[in-house]
Amino acid sequence: MERYEHGGQIYDAKGLAGDWLDFSANINPLGLSEKILQTLTDNLRGVVNYPDPQASELKRAISNRYDVPEKNLVLLNGAAEFFYLYFNALRPARVVIPVPSFSEYERAARAGSCEVKYFFTRAEENFSLDVDKLEVTAADCVIIGRPNNPTGNLLAPEKILRLAEVASVVVDESFIDFLEVESVRKFVSKKISVVQSLTKIFAIPGLRLGFAVVEENLARRLNLCKDVWNVNFLAQKAGVAALDDEDFLKRTRAWLEIEKKFFVARLEKMSGIKIFPPTVNFILFRHENADKILNELRCEKILLRSCANFTGLDETYLRSAIRSRKENLRLLDALKKILEGFK
Repeated sequence: MERYEHGGQIYDAKGLAGDWLDFSANINPLGLSEKILQTLTDNLRGVVNYPDPQASELKRAISNRYDVPEKNLVLLNGAAEFFYLYFNALRPARVVIPVPSFSEYERAARAGSCEVKYFFTRAEENFSLDVDKLEVTAADCVIIGRPNNPTGNLLAPEKILRLAEVASVVVDESFIDFLEVESVRKFVSKKISVVQSLTKIFAIPGLRLGFAVVEENLARRLNLCKDVWNVNFLAQKAGVAALDDEDFLKRTRAWLEIEKKFFVARLEKMSGIKIFPPTVNFILFRHENADKILNELRCEKILLRSCANFTGLDETYLRSAIRSRKENLRLLDALKKILEGFK
């Protein structure tokens, strides 16, 4: 498995999508909202024009939805773009990454010629982050996933503020909209930057859309560094429609509250599995025969995410998205049958 490989690998050697039930990518299983689908249909002919380089309509929608000033926004071709922009523009000498975490943090930091230092969290402590210990090794920049991928841990805002006393902190809140919890956007300053994906919650990863909330001078600097048309025409239109769909967010959170409990309850009954408590729409777990589980599930056309290439984990760890009840039952029933075969 390649070091920076991600989930969602549903394509064959010819680039064609296979008939997979994909639990390896953490996308909202409610799929495209009717508002987004109608907006894409209505605006399809508009792709003959360049997108608005200022993305003014989308900026207003983000500003209104999240109560942040437009002057603090950087619009993104997916949240991952932010890390490449940030590290290439600022070039911090030393970056600390608590692991396990999203691999693009490291990849982007190394692309910006930054020295990367890991801070290893422990399975015995459910990979919780001890900020007091982290402060000892803090450098020019610390990257925090909130909730963290793949562990699901949600660091309290006051701990982010403590970290910002000794280093710049980039907080990735790409999954925050799945929860009704306090964001750290309101604490943005010269020392705290926040990035958020819109592709996961609104099920538009193929369009790529995200934004960052940063200090005003940094926003100007990063906006000068990026491609002027980095957010395409349809992504801008889809984003505006999505952010106006409060009902979709409510239905998503209601689904997750029920389905997360169901998924965990079923998984807890299975032999040999160690679960790490989830907060959002994915769950990390461990089994000594994880490789065999992966291979046998592939025979059933089901994909899970191997965590073998996450720094701080190994081949015994798996991550699963939480999907619809019908899809979850298909995975859980297949997994139960596989585990019974190990006895």
